[in-house]
Amino acid sequence: MKMRLLNSAHAVARLTLAAVREWPSRPIDTLVTILGFATVAGILAAVLAMAGGYRHVFDSAAQSRTIIVLSEGSNSEWSSSIPASAVGPLMQAPGVARKKGTPLIAESLLGHIKVRYRRRNLSAKIVLRGVSPQMLSMDRHLHIEKGRWFRPGLNEIVVGAAAAGDFRGLSIGEHVQAQGTRWTVVGEFSAGAQFFSSEAWTSLGSLQGAEHARGVSSLYVQLASPRAFSAFRRALAGNTQTPLHALRQSTYFARQASGMSTLITRVGGFFTLLMGAAAVFGAMSTLLIMVESRRMEVAMLRALGYPHGIVFTATLLEGVLLGCAGGVLGALAVYASLNGYSASTLSIGGHMAVSNHTPQVFFHFRVGEATMFKAVVWSLAMGLIGGVYPALRAARMPIAAALRDG
Repeated sequence: MKMRLLNSAHAVARLTLAAVREWPSRPIDTLVTILGFATVAGILAAVLAMAGGYRHVFDSAAQSRTIIVLSEGSNSEWSSSIPASAVGPLMQAPGVARKKGTPLIAESLLGHIKVRYRRRNLSAKIVLRGVSPQMLSMDRHLHIEKGRWFRPGLNEIVVGAAAAGDFRGLSIGEHVQAQGTRWTVVGEFSAGAQFFSSEAWTSLGSLQGAEHARGVSSLYVQLASPRAFSAFRRALAGNTQTPLHALRQSTYFARQASGMSTLITRVGGFFTLLMGAAAVFGAMSTLLIMVESRRMEVAMLRALGYPHGIVFTATLLEGVLLGCAGGVLGALAVYASLNGYSASTLSIGGHMAVSNHTPQVFFHFRVGEATMFKAVVWSLAMGLIGGVYPALRAARMPIAAALRDG
């Protein structure tokens, strides 16, 4: 039994190796098939890298001790509205961290600035965030790279490094129009993660004056420890005059990222399936041609007593090898061309998305090992599916007819 299995494995390997050696003799068919698999694998890898890069921006921005407070019923800062009277009682809430006796609770108000790309003739919007002084103390990665911070009470803004590099009119000393007010750019900042680096910041009072607003969009609260979240949330629930709810920053950012990453994955997956079907049929056609060219060898093996399964397995394995070659080629091409590539969220028509679910964010494609592995496995699966019919055709080939034709 063991010897029979070894002989069968040897026969499969021999037939498969003979098939692979014939690839150079049919360079066009072979190359087209491999490139078809490579294209589909590359698209899948690019889609996964895009979605993964977008999620990473939010994941890396979240801090374990920071929570976000929103008005009850709102699911984002854009739909939230917190009156100024609600901020004072939270200053004494349990679990809030303090710096030199001052509670680390930062008020935040959102607006937007209309801008244009440097290298493309597209209009866009970026977030204009008004922040209280405590906000500048809550992120250890936050620092000025050029110029200086804005001065409270003046119409001055600082621009995130990601936004400054991609849009016109945001250099230090330039002026922008937003919320009915003329603002002066006085600095460029970095926040480590590109979530905040995709925005422009000003003082809370300046933006409130421009928007004629008395309240804020959200509160960023730094806790004394991550375990203090439950105590703070209970205190928040006890405030019945102004219903508010709190989310860990990681939870909030995960929700904000889920909409866009799901959209990217679904749209990209749809096109991947369409092109995958074309690649499968292309591989099927190529393998049928190759099977026909080996009629004599297949007939000889069958005449020597080898079962149908030997021919079927060898042909199927050839399809898998074609898929593997294409998958590796596609994954490597995407890694070389897109890993670390800078991109941004765009809505329909090429304008920046500033909405409840897809805030304007710059991100980098992340082509990691898991992404490349999934692309290769997908390509292997396509090769396997494309090889089923040619393998059945080869296994059922009449011996006498094949010998006569040979």
